[in-house]
Amino acid sequence: MKRAIGLDLGGTFIKVGLVQETGEIIKKAQFPTKADEGKKETVIQQMKNAVSSVWEQGINGIGIGTPGVVDNEGVVFEAPNLPGWNNLQLKKIFEERFKVPVVVENDVNSITWGEYLFGAGKGCRTIICLTLGTGVGGGMVIHGKLFRGAKYSAAELGHISIDYKGPRCKCGSIGCVERFVGRDYIIERAVHEIREGKETLIYQLASQKIENITPKIISEAYKKGDKIAGDIWIDVGICLGAMLASLVNAINPDRIVIGGGISHAGEILFETIKKTIKERSFRVLSENVEVVPAELSIDAGIISGAALIFQS
Repeated sequence: MKRAIGLDLGGTFIKVGLVQETGEIIKKAQFPTKADEGKKETVIQQMKNAVSSVWEQGINGIGIGTPGVVDNEGVVFEAPNLPGWNNLQLKKIFEERFKVPVVVENDVNSITWGEYLFGAGKGCRTIICLTLGTGVGGGMVIHGKLFRGAKYSAAELGHISIDYKGPRCKCGSIGCVERFVGRDYIIERAVHEIREGKETLIYQLASQKIENITPKIISEAYKKGDKIAGDIWIDVGICLGAMLASLVNAINPDRIVIGGGISHAGEILFETIKKTIKERSFRVLSENVEVVPAELSIDAGIISGAALIFQS
């Protein structure tokens, strides 16, 4: 049976594990990334230490999920929160060190492939995967192959514009869906309602401190029957559904898989997304697409990294 090492590179922690081709993790570990020390060499050494901690002879390769844009040769560009990661030949560095095949992929593309092989996308041919958190990450598998684009990591779904007259996104474009449904912007909506004098449990649950408001608190308020919180989640669902409806028309997926911290808002978010897709895409396409939560949970990055090796 094939075995591979999956490495999930985050801005704070590196998660790594030895994984069987069934998706079962044999052993795993976690190391601090040390990105705050400001040296790319430090981060790379931490990654090497992580791989060594779960290393066994006879593995089939190492799969690495990393933030940033990754080209077909395993070179990383513009990785946020990682100092000096521009034109970094990560694949070459790890193949020279460990003498096994290495696949480097954008982290959300990696998770998309992991969900396709082992998670909520299993059994499908074409899926869309979203991760909702500080921003909106996206990936697609089309006809059984991870969609990467011509040269670089494709499927920057968070930067699809849903309002050409909308607010400017941090990426520089106008009206990106991330600008409406990213973590900070969800909080911004709640703060606006509070400052407008609207009565809401959100403020009480945050101990009457604006700075304490989080999406989790907004969810708690909704579950207690708070209308403002419900309206926020409905609007987030409409924004996501509008973007996804266009993708349903464009690629006709079997399934849409949604994960990340914001997805824990639960049924109100998923039901609104489904309703909006049905309202805004071709009926025959919307009736045949499923919208489901991601399944791989906290070990998604490890399993997905290894899945990059199993894809062949």
